[in-house]
Amino acid sequence: MRQLLSVFAGFCLVVLLLSCSQTNLLTIPPSSTNSAVQLSPVADFDRTATLIQQSSMPTSPAAPTMLYSPEVNADGTVTFRLRADDATSVTVSGDFGNLTSLTKDAQNIWSATTGPLEPAIYLYTFNVDGVQMADPNNPDNKGISESLVTVPCEPPMPWELRNVPHGQVTQVLYYSQAFGTQRRYFVYTPPGYHENTDSLPVLFLLHGYSDDDSAWTTVGKANLITDNLLADGKIKPMLIVMPYGQFDSHVVVDQALDPGFQEKYEKQILMEIIPYIENTFRASPDPKHRAIAGLSMGGFQAAIIGVNHPERFSTVGMWSPVFFDDPSLLLARIAAAPDDLKHSFHYIHVGVGQKDSLIGCSFTIDKFLSEQDIDHEFTLTPGEDHTWIVWRSYLVDFLPKFSAAAQ
Repeated sequence: MRQLLSVFAGFCLVVLLLSCSQTNLLTIPPSSTNSAVQLSPVADFDRTATLIQQSSMPTSPAAPTMLYSPEVNADGTVTFRLRADDATSVTVSGDFGNLTSLTKDAQNIWSATTGPLEPAIYLYTFNVDGVQMADPNNPDNKGISESLVTVPCEPPMPWELRNVPHGQVTQVLYYSQAFGTQRRYFVYTPPGYHENTDSLPVLFLLHGYSDDDSAWTTVGKANLITDNLLADGKIKPMLIVMPYGQFDSHVVVDQALDPGFQEKYEKQILMEIIPYIENTFRASPDPKHRAIAGLSMGGFQAAIIGVNHPERFSTVGMWSPVFFDDPSLLLARIAAAPDDLKHSFHYIHVGVGQKDSLIGCSFTIDKFLSEQDIDHEFTLTPGEDHTWIVWRSYLVDFLPKFSAAAQ
């Protein structure tokens, strides 16, 4: 047996030596820069890497066409693409209007290009044979049926992602006594928050009907806007609290505007969220350092909670607010308040797009505030509808006003 093992070992040694002598056939020089062989995957940890446009990506003749959508072109136009093999009709619509002339190529890719667009973030959605859907090739989505595309500007607009220090957005889950169930809200803390000890002003930022408490960051880019304004020295550090503004996940108009719900929502903010924020997040505990603002349904809620409580808030923003009842009844508390409280606000802003179908509500609250001799600013934005394009711009202007009022 030992002799057989020795013979076998010798045979293996000879084969090994013969193999090593043919290195030009079996090995790849470590210093080679043209090798087409990759022995193991290489991880890329550069989180700032940008997408490469389709036209500059290498392809092989056998590889399928890479689908790149949306593509922002140098002239400010945007090209949308969608592969839909069995579709008979594909359209795309959004804040830029409707594109009904999507055409299909031999690979069943539908495409269309907008005209030149102004720098902004645009919501859009595909409609495939009557079914709305988000762009499956775009990770920047709002829910399952809408996507976002940013047309950049130079210098960058305040809502664009820039190489500046960034704050954190934290999800807070808690049990609400007002609602008798679990509720949620998000809190933005500015960059360097954990390294400082200063108490900070707080903005309570409210979303609109059919959105949720994540909308102001995922769609409104409130965190990026605040990061950029801080980096540019236009505001001081602040906290932003974004609570969920509806009864539950089953969103219906009757619940969203129901007086019983609004009473619970007001109690939740004034008696639950504000005390928790002030005990946990180093928030300044006085009205001078508190603001509340919201869009659409959230603009209505900001009025009910903010304008009715000048002893709790110094600054209020109502953007495209929804008022279906008489403000003198909804805001009876401030209407009956003494003049010193009516004049105690540092800044109140009402804003609406000129083409907003609910523009009458903004004129109604503007008239009420004027009749009550409450100082405020009214903005009518030309050419805009009930859209995030308006509300982002209002936040950009509102934050420096609140920051100055809180100093």
